[in-house]
Amino acid sequence: MIKIPQQVIEEEKNYRAKVEDLKKGLIEPERFKPYRVSMGIYEQRDNDTYMIRTRIPSGVIQLSQLKKISELAKAYSHGYIHFTTRQDIQFHKVTIEDTVEIMEALLEVGIVTKGTGGNTARNIACSPLSGVSKDDVFDVTSYALAATEYSLKDPTIFNLPRKYKIAFSSSPEDTGNATIADLGFIAKTLNGKKGFEVYGAGGLGGSPNVSIKLEDFIPISEVLYHVQAMKDLFEEEGDRTNKNKARIRYILQRLGEEGFKARYQEILQKVKLEKNIKVSIYEEIPSKSIGKQVNVLNPLVVEQKAEGFYSIYVHPQNGNLPVENLDKVIEFIDALEYEPSIRLSNTQGFFVRDLKGSDAEKLLDIILKFNTPFNIDNSIACAGAATCKLGLGLSQNLLTAIVKRFKDEEEDIKAQLPKVFISGCPNSCGQHQKGEIGLYGKAKRAVDGLVPMYGISFGGAVGVGKAVLGTEYGSIPAKKIPEFFYQLAYLKSKKRIINFTEFVDRNLEEVKELIQQFSTIESESENPDLYYDFGADEKFSLKGRGPGECSAGVLDVIKLDIANAQSHINDFIKTKKSAKLYEASVSATRALLILKGIDTAKERLIFKEFVQHFIDTGYVKEDVKVLIDHLLDYKLGDLNSVESHYEDVKYLIDRVSQMYESLNSKLEITLPKEKETLEIKEAAGNNKEKSLHVVDLKGIKCPMNFVKAKIEISKIQSKETIGFYLDDGHPIKNVPNSLEAEGHEIVEINENFERYNLLVVKKK
Repeated sequence: MIKIPQQVIEEEKNYRAKVEDLKKGLIEPERFKPYRVSMGIYEQRDNDTYMIRTRIPSGVIQLSQLKKISELAKAYSHGYIHFTTRQDIQFHKVTIEDTVEIMEALLEVGIVTKGTGGNTARNIACSPLSGVSKDDVFDVTSYALAATEYSLKDPTIFNLPRKYKIAFSSSPEDTGNATIADLGFIAKTLNGKKGFEVYGAGGLGGSPNVSIKLEDFIPISEVLYHVQAMKDLFEEEGDRTNKNKARIRYILQRLGEEGFKARYQEILQKVKLEKNIKVSIYEEIPSKSIGKQVNVLNPLVVEQKAEGFYSIYVHPQNGNLPVENLDKVIEFIDALEYEPSIRLSNTQGFFVRDLKGSDAEKLLDIILKFNTPFNIDNSIACAGAATCKLGLGLSQNLLTAIVKRFKDEEEDIKAQLPKVFISGCPNSCGQHQKGEIGLYGKAKRAVDGLVPMYGISFGGAVGVGKAVLGTEYGSIPAKKIPEFFYQLAYLKSKKRIINFTEFVDRNLEEVKELIQQFSTIESESENPDLYYDFGADEKFSLKGRGPGECSAGVLDVIKLDIANAQSHINDFIKTKKSAKLYEASVSATRALLILKGIDTAKERLIFKEFVQHFIDTGYVKEDVKVLIDHLLDYKLGDLNSVESHYEDVKYLIDRVSQMYESLNSKLEITLPKEKETLEIKEAAGNNKEKSLHVVDLKGIKCPMNFVKAKIEISKIQSKETIGFYLDDGHPIKNVPNSLEAEGHEIVEINENFERYNLLVVKKK
């Protein structure tokens, strides 16, 4: 088990008070949302129901923890738990009040939910058989857990531009998905020494790509330097203004592979100079007696590298396991005279590891009552439109229908297809882009209405030297998918080719013809079933679909406060009520305090903290202190009106809005302070009448200062002006020339600063 930082424990304990404030109306639901999402709590489609996601570090879980999860599922989530593709467990369809009880009970057994949602470092993935697999280079579990502990200690890890996914794999087969991760480590030895190949900037979903190799070999001691470096790169280069372009892979697309690698190495070397975070792990090799060897030909049984020991794979359909079946596994393990290990997989299931042969046979007999050995039955499906607000298709219902279609077929046909990876929409929560067979939900408008469809892809894979995204070959109506798969399996059985990808490659035209045959959409009178999704009583529609909550974060809170401030001052213009100016001021002064870790509804504290962090530091003019004093007097009844302060409140809102607009990717205010603003206005020529947005590039060497300047310029409109602080020497000589060569206009170079300069540029 990992050591949970005290700060994380305190935040989870404070969650109850936040929920109580929400119920009392002291916190708006919109303001509460980023907070609960960062705690792994998402609203579901059914009104007033939620999902809560646990953090099971790298899938490593103790029997006592599994017992507690079973107990909580019985009490709060209708007797079910859900296993995810990131080695976590979720409780579905719980009330907001029950999320408090679940969170506090989990904390008692060392499980947290903090950081399992929102713009955070998500659960660090790890090969589920690391340490016992025959193809292990070495056991990487300890390094994955060390990375988890390190990340949880850093408060800024919970406030990134978007989610950050790290993975560790114990062999080139990459069962931890390192070759499609934001940052991936694959075990390797060189000259007898343990280390890792390092990959980065991969990911599924929108604009997917496999990871690029960043390092051919690093010593095991340097793992955390890379965890920190990629996080720093993400903060500095990530796009916080466009959530759809905020993942690390978009930085790669902007900078190009060589530019990305150069920037990564620059930050990595800086981290190595500034921090001492070498990993030193004592690896104790446990002594084991030799177990009894058994000869069980079942894919759910995995022979381990230790003689006579086995792992059993448990895969509930759709990842949804009734606790009555979970309890059968728990009771079996509990009765053993020794302690097996349990590891959640990234395929919506879990392994019971380190079982002696005879015990493996006994557990297999137990799970075969609710498990099957066939890949098609053990496919992966995300939650889909049943609960997820982004979902288009009822993906889990589709998988259930596929399993039902194959249920009574001969074993030879059932064994033909690999696992299918199903996502209810293009976002790839079901990891369809990595599957040998992948499906993702979509909608197509026909003459008689919308039809639920699935795009189909083949050939996805992970692994060293073989990672590739699947190729899409067409779309098929949802209701035709089960029969399509049966016909595909039948075709493969006739060809007598074992490997599925090889079968597709060698018979591509026939496969395409089969897809074409099943892709037709008949009219509603000819085939009314096509216009209904699996398990749906109403015709297919996009009703209930809305924005997802994964990206809810700090910026949403700030925007809400600024919008409220603007709304209140607009109301004042109409009503001339001083109360509206007061409310506008509270919202404006509260907006940016969240950047300082302060989120309170106490108005006097809001004003006090605003003075300390934004007036005393020079970002807001001193006169606003007088405004705040008068606002407090008004609230106490010592003043009847603050109507005369309308212009001051307007300035306050405008200034806070400007500070918000100036935030860089690390959420640092780049707006010049009031004194600096006067200097810049004088230096900016044609921009005398408005503040100039200035980006601080001091300390950044060539050519990365030019690359960063290009990125900032890409964010503004043509003919708009932007400023850059650049060091003396090569930076102020080279960057203006390079930008001018790109067609931009150099408005001004102000050298009246000590050791740095102000470059003002107008975009072409």
